[in-house]
Amino acid sequence: MKSLCFVLATAALATQAAPATQIKIAPSEVAQFDLGKMDGKLVRQLAWSDDLSQLYLQTFTEDKRALPKDVYHYVIPASGGQFKKVSAEPDWAIAYWSWKSGQTAPDDAAFKIEISTDKRVSNATAMPMGGDFARGGGDTGGGGTSVGAVTAAAQGATNDTVYTMTLKKEVVGEFVNHAIIPGLTFGWGPKGTHLIAYADQQGHLVVMDSTGAKQKIEDTKSVVLPAFTADATKLAYLEGRGHNKYALVVATVTK
Repeated sequence: MKSLCFVLATAALATQAAPATQIKIAPSEVAQFDLGKMDGKLVRQLAWSDDLSQLYLQTFTEDKRALPKDVYHYVIPASGGQFKKVSAEPDWAIAYWSWKSGQTAPDDAAFKIEISTDKRVSNATAMPMGGDFARGGGDTGGGGTSVGAVTAAAQGATNDTVYTMTLKKEVVGEFVNHAIIPGLTFGWGPKGTHLIAYADQQGHLVVMDSTGAKQKIEDTKSVVLPAFTADATKLAYLEGRGHNKYALVVATVTK
């Protein structure tokens, strides 16, 4: 009975849509971690438990084709603490990810991400959107390209394959010479909210609604894996804090 009441309560909250420009986001850092001291070289998923008490983090390594090779699983209390390695992805994380990372909003097929593929002649060190963090890699702390990459760029140019995700004429994800990782640069709001949170091309967190109205959250950088709770009262995401280092941020969302 308690579980049913919780589902009904969260569903009622989720259906109370508000324009993105009126939403208040109050971020709070709850944990930091060094990916270099954990299994997996890249981050891939961030998911909320049904009761909002835990977060699930998935890390992975890639093979030579840039496809997932080894996948690792961690959970952490939503209030903060240490990541604990677990043997498998929790069922609640699987269910959560199915709506968080889709091509369309959970209950609005017209609110849809368009995907395009293009060729681009660019520097040999071209990165995906937001620097390496757009695909879960390391960073030098600024969320962009490292000094070494800038130096290497002078060595020539390459014909890159660029995969771009756009929504309401806004770029919500761009991957250069790398397959799209669904949900890495964006996260849908739950049913009824008509919202999406995403990292813009500078790595800032942005919240947008289905009308195209948007709000950039100042003082955010190198953002990946934005994730709304099922009742839309919280928004979690990772921020890059240097090479292989991340902060887990949980923001309170009010209307």
